Amino acid sequence: MEMEARKTKQARQRWNRPCDFLFATVGYFVGLGNVWRFPYLCFENGGGAFLIPYILSVVFLAIPVLILESSFGQYCQAGVLKSWSRVPIFKGKLSLPPSGVGYAGIVCVFHSNVFYVIILTWVIKYMVASCRSVLPWTTCGNKWNTENCLQFGSFTHLNSTNATLLRNSSQNAISAAEEFWSKEVLGKSPGIEHLGSLRIDLVLYFVILWVAVYFSIFKGIKWSSKIVYVTATLPIILIVVVLVRGCTLDGAADGIYFYLVPDMAKLLKLEVWVSAATQVAYSVGTGLGTLVLLGSFNDYNHNFLRDSIIMGLCNSLSSFISGFAVFASLGFMANQLNTTLPEVAQSGPGLIFIAYPQSIALLPFPQIWSFLFFVTLLFLGFDSQFVLLEAFVNFVIDGSSRIRAYKWHREFVTGVVCFVMFLIGLLMVTEGGIYIFEIYNTYAVAGWCLFLLAGAEVVGIAWFYGLDNYYRGFTHMLGPFRGRLYLTLCWKFIIPAICLSVVVYFLAGLKPLKIGNYIFPVWAECIGHLMSLSSVIFIPGYAVYIKLASGKSFSE
Repeated sequence: MEMEARKTKQARQRWNRPCDFLFATVGYFVGLGNVWRFPYLCFENGGGAFLIPYILSVVFLAIPVLILESSFGQYCQAGVLKSWSRVPIFKGKLSLPPSGVGYAGIVCVFHSNVFYVIILTWVIKYMVASCRSVLPWTTCGNKWNTENCLQFGSFTHLNSTNATLLRNSSQNAISAAEEFWSKEVLGKSPGIEHLGSLRIDLVLYFVILWVAVYFSIFKGIKWSSKIVYVTATLPIILIVVVLVRGCTLDGAADGIYFYLVPDMAKLLKLEVWVSAATQVAYSVGTGLGTLVLLGSFNDYNHNFLRDSIIMGLCNSLSSFISGFAVFASLGFMANQLNTTLPEVAQSGPGLIFIAYPQSIALLPFPQIWSFLFFVTLLFLGFDSQFVLLEAFVNFVIDGSSRIRAYKWHREFVTGVVCFVMFLIGLLMVTEGGIYIFEIYNTYAVAGWCLFLLAGAEVVGIAWFYGLDNYYRGFTHMLGPFRGRLYLTLCWKFIIPAICLSVVVYFLAGLKPLKIGNYIFPVWAECIGHLMSLSSVIFIPGYAVYIKLASGKSFSE
């Protein structure tokens, strides 16, 4: 394996500078989930108490997986496809092509590429709307508003009467921000059975994003490594700016109090621990194999151990800081509307596209702060997107020597992949697109399939390939290193136990998928579960295929 790695090393692309790897990975890991998913989960699951299982998950799940994937790619000096071909499923008894774990991860990467751009499309819609003289989600009387629209105005127009109306309004009343989101941005249909027509403005933004993503990676990492310095650092600077401004607002302390003060009783609930582990796995993309690819562009003796620890800390700190920024602003909003923070805090897209725009509308010069916030979201998501696309393009190129024989093979493959993903994604910029998006978001790249992938990845290396063999590679790349006992316990026992527990939890407690009061039909949920199976089926399926292809029985 060592000789193979050195041969591959000569022809493989390289990061221009050692720090390029760190910037690219930090840009990939620090994404939209850090801004809305972590703060809300922390608030919903006991505030400061949630930080206990979250920190434990970072230490015993995230960082060990980051070390495993980055070292694996760097040692093999190859992408996902070729790296897994060097880890025989049957302990060396067969000469195997790439294992099912690699294929399973890349299917998840494909699904991620298809739906992640949709969030950025919505973000651009809000960026453009932020340039208007009056923020459109602050007023009624627009063409998309209904008679149930409730306007609470801007910072300069808010008064006690409006606040009281909002607080005591009937159940039929809908805020102007919510109507802008559901009717103007989404054009939301009654259900998934009614896809309706394409949203022309969203299609335009969708095209622009895919063109930008294409030109970010079409020349490979030597080109994209120049972009990550902007996309990885600017969002962090902008988040800090929003945080500083938010902490100076009236009521910010109340929001931070709700965010941080622990409700220790919630630690007795299993779902709190599962939520923490799920957030960590979602945030670092465990099992997808993208870090295997990024690590393969390192020099053979790069200090991946140091970088992996920094990656884990940066991801956690950015989530924690984002929580301050989000809940300081929501506390301000609750103060201005004379209501409680739980009434203005919403999960998922609601936090970014309903509650937070309402909060921004209450600030002086709201157009500036709104544009700044959505630019931050755009950059947070953009670098994650082009890293995911880079992983899939490399998978296609590494899998075919015929493709690599053509001069412009990378540009062509990248274009075809972008076009195919664009066509699939068009379903999510229709009037019923939000329902398809929710199926992708719930089943394709989240939940039990992500943990099954991560568990299979760790077990494949720790148990089948063998840690003694793997540690020899560590020593060859880094020299003597510390932490062997910690990594052994995590890789052989702790991570497999966590992944198995979470998979059982998800499958044993299946709940109907719904958005608001709309419950998805059974056939739509079946499609969602099939999307989960579309990746993990490769793990047992490919092992069975190889065994049958060898002509040996399963008892041999």
